[in-house]
Amino acid sequence: MKAPDPKDYPNSMAFLQDITSKLRSPEGCPWDREQTHSTLVPYLIEESQEVVEAILQGNDEHTKEELGDLLFQVVLHSQIASERGAFDLEEVAKDVAEKLVLRHPHVFDPETKDISSANEVVANWDLFKEKEKQLRQKTSKPKSILSEVPETFPSLLKAEKFQKKAANAGFDWEDIKGVEEKLNEELQEFLEEIRGISDPSSNQIRIEEELGDLLFTIVNLARKLGVSAESSLTRTNTKFKHRIEYMEARLGESDRKFSETPLDELEKLWNQAKNGIRKQTQNPLEEKQAIVSELIRGLSSFLIWKQDPETDWPKTYRFSHQSAEYSLIFSAFGSMTVLPSTDPWGRKAQPIFYLNVSEKIPGTWEDLSGNFYKTQEDIYEAILGSIRDYNLHS
Repeated sequence: MKAPDPKDYPNSMAFLQDITSKLRSPEGCPWDREQTHSTLVPYLIEESQEVVEAILQGNDEHTKEELGDLLFQVVLHSQIASERGAFDLEEVAKDVAEKLVLRHPHVFDPETKDISSANEVVANWDLFKEKEKQLRQKTSKPKSILSEVPETFPSLLKAEKFQKKAANAGFDWEDIKGVEEKLNEELQEFLEEIRGISDPSSNQIRIEEELGDLLFTIVNLARKLGVSAESSLTRTNTKFKHRIEYMEARLGESDRKFSETPLDELEKLWNQAKNGIRKQTQNPLEEKQAIVSELIRGLSSFLIWKQDPETDWPKTYRFSHQSAEYSLIFSAFGSMTVLPSTDPWGRKAQPIFYLNVSEKIPGTWEDLSGNFYKTQEDIYEAILGSIRDYNLHS
């Protein structure tokens, strides 16, 4: 197949669409032809996360590249759908354009009252979405107890939220023993499913189901223990990364490559990293900065915020809640302060909410009243609760 020439197309989008179509054709790529919406989900998530990482790095060239990879996922999914007559890229673009018009009546509807600030848009957003929903369905359906959990949450965090919502509605184990028994049950079912399988791909759907049940139960156990599964896995990922980097550094001292090192030597280096051999001890300030940075990452899953012009420390983020703006200020010394944006440095009033890394109980945060918070979700809910109290008394 001759390589297409960009000059033969009216625009780059048409060029990309045609390339995607050719990749899916009988003369195209075997891998692309085999893909389905389901098999592409991991790649869609991965590309989305890489876009976020590039944006956070502030690298325009990298962001452009990653947005292109994400755009290809959209075009590829649309191509797959068009092949079975479901929809095409044109319909995808048309639907989102119509949705944007519907959700912005203050821009496109002259009869709608003017909205001049982002806060007013946020305040009216639910109303816009409700109107949109009414157009899609004539009969209203009762809301599920899980309907407020955003679909965009990472799977571990979503499982945690689902379980908490169900527990609040009365569907929960009486004690942790029930979760432990369920965990053992799910583990045995998973092991039975994979034992004796020479080719896991032959039974992949069933294995995924059993593994999902096992992971879901582990999240439940974490919830019962007052631990965030998402934060726990983040810690482990960070720990794994640091250990691998330690191993690479040791190998680099003798100009050796990781991939060319025998497994037994890698295991020795791993144990060295695990046991802290030659590990530099983190000073107290760096340790607190790491804890604060982890909280920032965690709260970013709950709050839509905007960072003030980036500085090293302190770090300030602004967010809206019920038509008002607030500032979250994170200190390098291990504190978090919530203030009204009208008084961003608290010169006129006491903070709405204040937390400090606890010196009494490792791994927790402590407020001015002596209450302790272990999970990022608890801190998020405490922030909203403090804002409600502040508004009631102001």
